[in-house]
Amino acid sequence: MQKITSLFKSILVSGASGDIGIGIGRILKSEGFENVYGCDINVDSWGLCIFDEMMQVERADTSNYISGLIALIAKLNIDLFIPSSEAEIKVLIGYGEKLEETLGCKVLITNTNTINIALDKLQTATFLKENSFNFPWTLKATDGLPPSLPCIFKPISGQGSKGLEVVKNKDRAKELFNSPGYIFQELLLPDDQEYTCGVFRSKSGTLRLIHMNRTLSGGFTAKGAVIENETIEEYVRSIAETLNVVGIINMQLRLTNDGPVLFEINPRISSTVVFRHKLGFEDLLWAIEDLANLPLRSYTKPKAGTKVYRGLAEYFEK
Repeated sequence: MQKITSLFKSILVSGASGDIGIGIGRILKSEGFENVYGCDINVDSWGLCIFDEMMQVERADTSNYISGLIALIAKLNIDLFIPSSEAEIKVLIGYGEKLEETLGCKVLITNTNTINIALDKLQTATFLKENSFNFPWTLKATDGLPPSLPCIFKPISGQGSKGLEVVKNKDRAKELFNSPGYIFQELLLPDDQEYTCGVFRSKSGTLRLIHMNRTLSGGFTAKGAVIENETIEEYVRSIAETLNVVGIINMQLRLTNDGPVLFEINPRISSTVVFRHKLGFEDLLWAIEDLANLPLRSYTKPKAGTKVYRGLAEYFEK
């Protein structure tokens, strides 16, 4: 079987100073890819110790982002670009089917329809409701006060716990009311039943899943345990197939008394990408193989109960 390392000889990973970009770089280097470059708005970071070279780029929301990215791809003779941040992905999908032609290389990115729904938390909840899946009640903060308290207040678009607040009383809800770009959303309980669910689906419809009960620290998964739960499995599988996902996404949900309820979809490679890779869930490599029209390497599900932990490490650049 032809190796993907021979097909993609020069790879650029964006967000290369962040945990997702670093994770992608670590996996690519461990698999034997050569010429793995990183780019970020900040290059004085641990990315210097992971990537062959770090390049500075403009923020995704600036007018020079795309032109600078095109120039960098041409300069480095890049044949595969892997964006890792939602801010960039939001800009890139605006180019639709002309994205790869515009950038001049292959791009590892999830299909546009899935991204558009996932980037908007109100649209995500609406999709769930319209397709008869369990959903959290969700209301634009400009449309009214929350129907029940406590509840969650968070940006319509955004990642992690940035801008998130638990609203506990009516007075605080009234203060937050009419905040543009924000939503009120049902607070799903119990809070120790939160799951991060990795989803990979190929162009031909091959679907692979992994579920972990997780504990957050600072908005990131600090530790987790692999679980097997038929109810969660069927819920996630049905959503992925109804969305017609092609590529990699990450679903965040809580297992409530009414069953699993999804509250967020991340339309990108997850911050737990290294966890998963070491467990045999090699979604990054499967996605590259699928992009190259190669057969997918095999997958054996990790043993339920397997625990993972995120620790600290030191890097030295000489």
